[in-house]
Amino acid sequence: MNQASLYQHANQVQRHDAKLILDEFASTLQWRSDGEDALLDVGSGSGNVLMDFVRPLLPIRGQLVGTDISSQMVGYASKHYQWEERTRFQVLDIGCEELPEELSGKFDHVTSFYCLHWVQNLKGALGNIYNLLKPEGGDCLLAFLASNPVYEVYKLLKMNEKWSAYMQDVDQFISPLHYSTNPGEEFSQLLNKVGFIQHNVEIRNEVFVYEGVRTLKDNVKAICPFLERMPATLHEDFLDDFVDIVKSMNLQQGEDNPQQKFLSPYKLVVAYARKSPEFANNILLELPPENFKGIN
Repeated sequence: MNQASLYQHANQVQRHDAKLILDEFASTLQWRSDGEDALLDVGSGSGNVLMDFVRPLLPIRGQLVGTDISSQMVGYASKHYQWEERTRFQVLDIGCEELPEELSGKFDHVTSFYCLHWVQNLKGALGNIYNLLKPEGGDCLLAFLASNPVYEVYKLLKMNEKWSAYMQDVDQFISPLHYSTNPGEEFSQLLNKVGFIQHNVEIRNEVFVYEGVRTLKDNVKAICPFLERMPATLHEDFLDDFVDIVKSMNLQQGEDNPQQKFLSPYKLVVAYARKSPEFANNILLELPPENFKGIN
């Protein structure tokens, strides 16, 4: 999960979905008329999704802060993008009990892609996102996994004596919405509870195709939290068992060879929310009113 260099080159799913969502919502985000927007991204990882797809949307005078719970990821991004103006990276646990003072209430926008499924306390994370936004208002664009077959693979691997010692806390790495019968409504209620006045939540059914065994393994290796707990000599054995379980779940396509394709059907939460009625009422709403759920 903390292998920044590998993640930088093995996050095709994250890049694919982030680009599509940002293309769709670019005109919905409420950009300031003076072009001095401040945007914070939660879970920036190695930084390439943020810099390739979010940064180009920000006005020229805009300020960008990328955050991640991993100091390794933050260090990698800071070094890799050190020449970018008005851009910085810092460590932040979005599930923390209290935000750093220098971040609280300082941003016009918060974005997050493929991060919140790592946070078991979703309500606490959303409360922090709400408090990152300026008191007078702001908006957020969030995308994360509601469910994914990788979680079931993890649970089956835990039952294997070879791996159980490394995976005792497997439930901590399963999306808090994975077992929800109505993840969209559940997430909408959390947005209401922390104070967001208007929001739009969708659950999108997606399928990503991994081209070849090596591609699948590299993507797993980049995000799997259990590999860093075991000796490197066991990694390939673990990944072989991972692939075998994926095959047993009939998620493969084509002949059994190194170029075989693997299917990953998943549910993605895509949510856009605004903080205050004053902020929403003083701007042109780009989405139709029926797309929003609100509280009075």
